[in-house]
Amino acid sequence: MVKKKTKLLELEIVRAIAILAVLIIHGTSEATVELPVGSGSQALYLAVNKLSNFAVPVFIFISGLVLFYRYHDDWSGKQAVTFYLKRVKQVLFPYLIWSLFYYLYNQWIFDRANLHFNLTEFGELLPWADASYHLYFMVIIVQFYLLFPLLVSLCRRWSWFAKSLFPIGIVIQAAFYSYNRWVEPLGHVPSLCVTYFSLFALGGYLGMHYDAFVAWINKHIRWVLPLSLLLGASFIGLFLLEEWKHVVLDGLWYTLIFNLYPMFAGMSFIWLGRQLLQRSPAWGKPLLTLGTLSFGVYLMHPAVLTFWRTHAVNNSGRMLDYHSYNLTAFLLSLIVPLLLLSIYNGFRKKLRASGKRTLPKGAA
Repeated sequence: MVKKKTKLLELEIVRAIAILAVLIIHGTSEATVELPVGSGSQALYLAVNKLSNFAVPVFIFISGLVLFYRYHDDWSGKQAVTFYLKRVKQVLFPYLIWSLFYYLYNQWIFDRANLHFNLTEFGELLPWADASYHLYFMVIIVQFYLLFPLLVSLCRRWSWFAKSLFPIGIVIQAAFYSYNRWVEPLGHVPSLCVTYFSLFALGGYLGMHYDAFVAWINKHIRWVLPLSLLLGASFIGLFLLEEWKHVVLDGLWYTLIFNLYPMFAGMSFIWLGRQLLQRSPAWGKPLLTLGTLSFGVYLMHPAVLTFWRTHAVNNSGRMLDYHSYNLTAFLLSLIVPLLLLSIYNGFRKKLRASGKRTLPKGAA
């Protein structure tokens, strides 16, 4: 019998960091294009925005880690059906519900007089998450869920495949990149799982060897963390160089750093999460809560952000007011979903408690 795996609480810290980065990206996106290029404020917003671009890749990296950590040691083909049914409940249903919400919500915000529901029109939005700009992540993760039973079965069957999972992921992603760039451009590239395959594969490899990884990162954090910062700074530099000096490097540099940065950042965040939980658990508690609720925050925050940007007045012309406007947008997109989630979870707990009390004796 396989021993039950310990829950990796440090990954909730990583999720908290990643969802904060998502909110920063979306909260600063307008400022990067509204402010004059070359101004200090525009450079600051652009730097913060690009430094946070590890967000989605780190979520994918963590997804691969969790799946292989959880299932590799006790996977069998019979589990595939249960695995898919669980993901339909956890991902596919929320995706459909929130796609419908944003389909109607965005009409209500921007074109209220023509608010309508058309099944064909709505259905055409679903394949590539066109109902809202942030839902593409769910399309990517569904693709990885579809592939996971095959990947974990191959890892279980052939030890060489498990040992080579990360290099195999690199080869698959590189082949896709090469075909897309030099043979024939493909559509919807940001929403294809192959765009992030090396990150998912690295996460999977570390998930299969998590204890060894922890020992490795503890030993090598002295260079992994500085390298993460250097890669983040390099990613910022690419865009500042492009905007300020009109120097555009080959796209391969953007792709390489876009993948390497979240790989090393993700490993560094795991180490930071473990350190925080071991040395300052009181400080880690809010991040644990945020990490646990990160999926709900991810789903809700664009609605809050859109409402704020279409209703708040921001025309004084003073930079201090502009900074306050953007900071408020960030805080609201974090706090409002957390409040709604807290209310929802409290209501669910009360329902469960009342349901248990009304059960006849011995029914449980």
